[in-house]
Amino acid sequence: MKAILIIMVSLFLAACSSTVPLTSTQDSDWATYGLETGQKGWNFESKEQIVDLLDGKELKVSNYDAYVAGYKKGLQEYCGQDAFELGTKGGVYTGVCDDISKEFKYDYLRGYNSTKRGM
Repeated sequence: MKAILIIMVSLFLAACSSTVPLTSTQDSDWATYGLETGQKGWNFESKEQIVDLLDGKELKVSNYDAYVAGYKKGLQEYCGQDAFELGTKGGVYTGVCDDISKEFKYDYLRGYNSTKRGM
């Protein structure tokens, strides 16, 4: 129960600290936003989710494509880290690497659960 509470609080804090998508029309800014989002292991945002956050501002197709490309690159970096270590540090994992690495979730949970033995 305590582990679930910790995960829920961590997810809430991550959501509160997330950056709202850019209002910039520069593809490079959107690529950077996508890269940083992926590197943090945050969930992918659909076009509809981003449009909802823009409060009526238009999202160019090229901006979204740049976000997607940046996110994929950042996610490769995130999923390339040591999942066991991420778990031992209490990092949050939301399943974003499941399609990239079948072992990531297993290693993360092994690391996360290894820290509970010392409690």
